[in-house]
Amino acid sequence: MYGVLSGDRIVLLAADREGYEQKGYGMPRSSSGRRAPPERTISLALEEAAYLVETGKLEITNETKGAALTLEELFLYALEFQPNFGARYLVFKDLRERGYVVQPGERDFLLYPRGTKPGAKPARYFIRIFSERECLAVMAILQLLQLAQNMRKEPIIAVVDDESDVTYYEVRELPHEWGENREVREEIAGLKKEREAISLLEDKVIVWDSALAEHLHETAFYGNLTKEKRLLLSLVEAAYLIREGVLAADTEQFGAHAATVDREFLSKYTIYADLRDRGVVPKTGYKFGSHFRVYPGSQQTHSTELIHVLPETHVFSLPALARAVRLAHGVKKRMIFAFIEGDRRRYVFVGRKKL
Repeated sequence: MYGVLSGDRIVLLAADREGYEQKGYGMPRSSSGRRAPPERTISLALEEAAYLVETGKLEITNETKGAALTLEELFLYALEFQPNFGARYLVFKDLRERGYVVQPGERDFLLYPRGTKPGAKPARYFIRIFSERECLAVMAILQLLQLAQNMRKEPIIAVVDDESDVTYYEVRELPHEWGENREVREEIAGLKKEREAISLLEDKVIVWDSALAEHLHETAFYGNLTKEKRLLLSLVEAAYLIREGVLAADTEQFGAHAATVDREFLSKYTIYADLRDRGVVPKTGYKFGSHFRVYPGSQQTHSTELIHVLPETHVFSLPALARAVRLAHGVKKRMIFAFIEGDRRRYVFVGRKKL
């Protein structure tokens, strides 16, 4: 099969069109370069052409030189149009070898279910590609999710590491009703307005009343209950119980103290309170390198999620993101990143994707 370079596309002769279209390569083009009925020529993306050249199924002619391009020459040519062509090609090749039909776009790839091709069924995923040394901003993730919603596709992040291996991550925003558990939300309803006195240590709060201490710990899994029946609360736990009218303290003074002890207190408390309001049970996630581990109910023995609170301005290094996801997977939990956007609380799940 033969093709000719035309800018950032490779145009195939009409006689060669049918075999490639059946395998999900290229798109119909008229001689002017616009989309056209299938009786015209088709054009290939640079990634498609490089894959076919590497597998010995295509020969590309450079009209200015009048000779066939080598794979090396094609790569150098492609880099002029796509500086990250190397990573894009490795992802394209990996997906093709897994049996998928892939349609490269200017920035992202569209991924079709196995056994289908463009036009037969809609693409299910779109894939954004990074190398391991690139960074990924929180705002870029949120924009990616918005784009996915607009396109009605599922987003996948593909990361190419220094050994040219590709790792795929799924990214999903949890629905608004995520975590709704009315039973847990009502477990402290009867305790409101008791306004129990407390003692404030630097980063801990002590509840001295043994009956209240036991009730808070055993029915709603607050704090750490000592053998003397004293309850040690974290700052965010205490702040929530103060807000609910269970403990006695000046809200503003307590918040000011907590913020001097923990500079992340406000953002952590905001998410903690939202999680408690949803009816799930957040506890410290320190041992897992996260802000919280989350239980679906107060009587559960296994936490199901790790939640880390991040500002909208945060920028991930991809190794740090990979580390968090792998750790969560290793302890059989979901890795969720929480963001505060004005009055809105957003929870984004990132996990390994098997393709």
